[in-house]
Amino acid sequence: MIDWKCYLGLLAIGVLTSCGSLQPNPHAALGSQAPAVQTKEFKEQFAKVGKSKWLDGNKVETLTNGNSFFPRMLAAVKAAKKTIVFESFVVVDSQDTYELVMALSERSKAGVKVHVILDAVGCRKLDKRYIQAMREAGVEVELYRPFNYFRPLWSNHRDHRKILVVDGKVGFTGGAGHAHAWRGDARNESEWRDTQYEVRGPVVADLQRGFINNWKELTGRNLSGEAYFPRLGKAGSMEAVSILGAPLEQGDTIGSTYLAAIDAAKSSILIEHAYFLPPKDLREAMKRACARGVEVEVILPGYKIDAKYVLIGSKLMWKELLRAGVKIYIYEPSMMHGKLMVVDDQLSIIGSGNFDPRSMFTNDELNLAVLDKAFAREQRAMFESDKLRCKKAVEEDAEVSFWALPWQWSAWLAMPLL
Repeated sequence: MIDWKCYLGLLAIGVLTSCGSLQPNPHAALGSQAPAVQTKEFKEQFAKVGKSKWLDGNKVETLTNGNSFFPRMLAAVKAAKKTIVFESFVVVDSQDTYELVMALSERSKAGVKVHVILDAVGCRKLDKRYIQAMREAGVEVELYRPFNYFRPLWSNHRDHRKILVVDGKVGFTGGAGHAHAWRGDARNESEWRDTQYEVRGPVVADLQRGFINNWKELTGRNLSGEAYFPRLGKAGSMEAVSILGAPLEQGDTIGSTYLAAIDAAKSSILIEHAYFLPPKDLREAMKRACARGVEVEVILPGYKIDAKYVLIGSKLMWKELLRAGVKIYIYEPSMMHGKLMVVDDQLSIIGSGNFDPRSMFTNDELNLAVLDKAFAREQRAMFESDKLRCKKAVEEDAEVSFWALPWQWSAWLAMPLL
């Protein structure tokens, strides 16, 4: 049954936004002759569109599903000696939330400087007692843009970053929030499939700057000094660049780096994303890649997705891509919430940025690009493991029922807001 109030709301939003320029087209495609991802030329172009710089000497470790990443993040917090910054889009009541809040509060009482940013909309279901407990313990907690009916465009801009940095030395980023859904190991429908990454080395300072970018917006204060930015030596051999998604300040960096990577591909592209609504530029780039012989594979969530209207809207693009040669796989066991791209088994792009207009043109995000063959092979192995739990899509899978058509039309119109 259609929720007509929701449908009419989406339709109204879609009509209003389609009349303006809320989804600009800033991408500058590098073309089919773009340099390969391992070349100096590509790295220079990628850094230019990402408005950041490559740093060597990093170590990035893959933490698959909550059973892996929640204990590691909690252990890092408990080991903090000087500073902790934590930023998330979704934190709601759960055992892991309770343990995190208690650990942050305990560290703050022990003299550690603790700063927290929570998106006010994404965390709206969080019991206020958690926030009260942290503040009473001395934790500085800021809520990002509480919803304001009189400022709808202001409220539409959300903080979707996921950042945890401890003592300026170890960082975590990826797709996961704190909720019951992220617990476990994707064994059943109630356990989401997601990935976090533990980061060490010079690029951790850029994760810290990503947090400070919003901290300064909310408080007007900077965080500086050795406690936040210690000297960081080499932790590994990986080249990495942090891509700050701050569209109000610097335009689109998230989508532009996705586009640069796709156009540079020579042999393979792996995409595993929860919310797949690529703008025309990215769809054309994927089709160009297929035309020059690149194998393009995409894993998407199926009907266990938490936002079915996004899936319905996404299906409008499936036939176009399938006919061009893109292979689409539907993840079946549970909600797949990952954010991953791997190009030519060398370049990996991870972080919080989705494959949709919101992440490119509206939300604050943070991605990390890693140029390392061993790391890329690990991501491919994870992708192939997930693919075993998928159904390969055919054109008939792009069809929706007659009753879902209004949802599809409204999703298409409202795509800049999905």
